[in-house]
Amino acid sequence: MQRFILKPQFSYSLVYQKGNPTTVIGGKLPVYVTPAPYGLVVIQEWWGLNSSICKTADIMSTYGFKCVVPDLYRGKIAKDTEEAGHLLSGLDWKQALIDIEESARFLKEDLHCKKVGILGFCMGGALSIASITTSKIISAAAPFYGVCDLNTFKLSNANGPILAQFGQNDDMVGFSSVQDAKRLESTALQQGNKNLQVKIWSGVGHAFCNQDRPEVYNQVIAKQALDLAAKFLHDNLK
Repeated sequence: MQRFILKPQFSYSLVYQKGNPTTVIGGKLPVYVTPAPYGLVVIQEWWGLNSSICKTADIMSTYGFKCVVPDLYRGKIAKDTEEAGHLLSGLDWKQALIDIEESARFLKEDLHCKKVGILGFCMGGALSIASITTSKIISAAAPFYGVCDLNTFKLSNANGPILAQFGQNDDMVGFSSVQDAKRLESTALQQGNKNLQVKIWSGVGHAFCNQDRPEVYNQVIAKQALDLAAKFLHDNLK
């Protein structure tokens, strides 16, 4: 296993590590990277940079994406929902968006990807939407079951198209329920964004792509949803 300390132009270094999630902390941004030609930033759920999100990045790499997964919690991984909620509530969104933008810059400038997309789940889904409304590098977003504050992060400022996917049985009202999916869609129209699509999958709830949670994971729907996200990203990152 090899580790390379890179030196992009910002206040800390990226850590490139092929293989296992890193746990480097202390002023650095650990990232997990997969090999492939197109650039994709993959954003964790509220649990942290755990095995599930790295497995998802590995899956996305088989579709032809070079994936970077920034460790937004700097090595911390939640063991239960209480700890995950604590980590989420303590997340500095401004710094998280800087981390995401620098990960995208790393893909484009250091790894020579022509275009970069973003894919995120739960917290990462919300951050994906926020990122494409603030980024000058990210060209397409494929968020899953998560919506950010649409008054702060206006869809009219999106730097590219968005495909947002949700579960019909998601009961996280105010964040990722069907009502929130429809709110995202209607807000896009109100703000003049005609490049947002919403897909609602029947028979599944929140976190249906999380392989490490068998009580919610749906292998068939997850595969179809990732297929759809991959096609969308390929179409918009050519």
